[in-house]
This record gives sequence, C-alpha cells and structure tokens, in this order.
Amino acid sequence: MNDCLRQAVLDVLDYLLALQHDGVRPREARALLQPLRGRHPGLELDLLAEEENFDQSVHYDALLRRAGEGTVSLSYCPERAVPWPLRGVHGWNEGDLVRVNSSVLQVATAMACLDFIWDEAPIIERLVNMCIIQEELERQPINLTDGELQEAMDKFRSSKKLFTTEDTLRWLELHGMSHEKLELYVSDSAVVPRLRDRIAAGHVDEYFRQHEADFDTARIARLEVANESQARELAGQIRSGAQDFFAAAERLYFEAAERGAPPKASLFATIERRQAEPALLDQLFAAAPGQLVGPVTVETGHTLMRVMAIVPAQLDDRTRAVITDILFNDWLAEQRQAARIEWCWGNVSKTSAQT
Repeated sequence: MNDCLRQAVLDVLDYLLALQHDGVRPREARALLQPLRGRHPGLELDLLAEEENFDQSVHYDALLRRAGEGTVSLSYCPERAVPWPLRGVHGWNEGDLVRVNSSVLQVATAMACLDFIWDEAPIIERLVNMCIIQEELERQPINLTDGELQEAMDKFRSSKKLFTTEDTLRWLELHGMSHEKLELYVSDSAVVPRLRDRIAAGHVDEYFRQHEADFDTARIARLEVANESQARELAGQIRSGAQDFFAAAERLYFEAAERGAPPKASLFATIERRQAEPALLDQLFAAAPGQLVGPVTVETGHTLMRVMAIVPAQLDDRTRAVITDILFNDWLAEQRQAARIEWCWGNVSKTSAQT
C-alpha cells in the first residue's frame, strides 16, 4: 500500500467514525464526503448506507477505488450493532412480500408475475436510469434550499390531490411511507431537473447549431379516414375544390361520433421535423402553406394534412428545454452502455439482451 492510499484509508476511517459518533444521516453523510474526494483526487470514493427499519440506525461502508489496481472496502461497526457482512443474512420470512388476511405472497412469486416487464425496454431503461442518477448525485450532490424543497413538496401534494393533512396522512399510510421518506422521495425527484441542467450546461447552443433544421416546425390541420380508397377519393375532391377541407373534417367527426368512435387525433397539431415519420418528412416540409399532403398511412388509418405554416427553428426557451432533455437522455444512454449491470431477479437472458 503506497503512502497516498494509506493516508486516504486513515482519512476515510476518521470520517466513518465521525458519522457514527455524530449520528449523521445518509444525505448529509454524502455531502460531507465531498471534501475527502477533493483531498484525494486520484481515488474514487463511494459511500454505501444501510438503514435498519426498526430503529432507523444507519451502517456505512466506504469504497476506495484506484484505477487499474483494485478496491478497498472500509467500515466501522459500533458496539452492539450488526456488522456489515451479517446484514445480508436473511431470516426465514424475509422472502415474504405482502400478507393479505391469511395469504402470503412471496417475492419470487411476485417477480414471476412481473416477468412481462422484461419485454418492455423503456421500463428496464427507467430502472437502470434511477441507479445511474443516484450514483451521479452521490458523486456530485445537488443541495436544495428549504424554499425549493417546500415548492417541490407543494407540487407533489397538488399532483396527488393531497390538499389536507388528513389526505396526506392517508396517502402515507396507503404507501407505507413515513413523512421523512416522503421528503427524501420528493427531494430526489426535485434534483433531477437540476442534474439535467448541469449535464447539458454549455452544450445547448452547439447542439442547436448542428441540428437546427431538426427543429423546424410544421403547423397543420389533419383529418383521418379509415379506408385508403376513401382517403384518396376525399383528397382528390379537396384538391379539385369540390369539397372544403374543414367541412370534410367536421362531417367525418360527427360520423365517427355517431358510431361511438370519435377521432383519436385532434384537428390541429404541431410537428417538428425531427419527430416526423420518414414517409411524411419530405412531403410535409416541402409543402407550401395551404397545400394538402397525403393521404399518409398511420396507425389509426390514413390521414390528410393541410399545411397552415412552416416555421423555421428558433432557439427559444421551449427549444432549449427540448435540447436539454435530448442531451440528458444521450448522457444516460452513454452511462448505461458503460455500466456494469447485474439483475438480481427475472429472466437473465431477457434483461441482458435489453440492457
């Protein structure tokens, strides 16, 4: 062990002792790790925390990694506490997930019921993304002010219609959460937009310059016809002037409503070039205002589109927000590609293929 690593081990041990002595909670503990990271830039320092539900005691384990060499695991267990290695020992009933009256549902059975999610890549990505985001926030924490946390809590309660204290208490009981855990959940959700902004900072203008045309916008009116031959006949009538586009849209709407199947798509829509279907792209953005495009085959049948306007891209607030999301999602994709992912349950062949 070289002198730098030896000193780092001693510093981390002092840090762990202080956490236990002062009863520091995990969120504050991760913030206190930042100065240590600054003093030892050649090492990757991570903190693992496990909380006991019955007494809210917390056990910490620190990992010190040096690239190309290995990992040092360091922990401290106070008197009468359970050492880290023994915390993974399962009791006979820890495989139980929920008991309803006299029936017990075990974790293995529940996981088998949820096996279908492995065929849904977006769900898998979201689960992995949660771990990636958590890891990044542990490395570089984002701290919310009391005002920001209160604003996030107000928005959460409003979204769940928890307008009174009684409503909130019932929701907490229903979901098996304490008020402290709710605050942690809301806080974790609130810092994600801040992380998104941090990842995208300094790259939005450059991305727009490289992809400006992708944000051109077509403002259209559209109507859908189930039968292709009818769609072509209607398109010919509109182009010849025998029938008005909006009169046809009104007639089709009432006919569908009488059948109990009103159109799923709204009459007016905005489509960015980057979102347009390949079969539609060239026709739509080459059209002049007032021109009819289609019929184009879509999932619900065949659509006719009347171009109202083609608006060149502008780097306004909305476009900046869209690009920020794109950059953040690209970053997540890169992190997933580089991550070591090991699923602890489910069909391994399916999860490995998806991730």
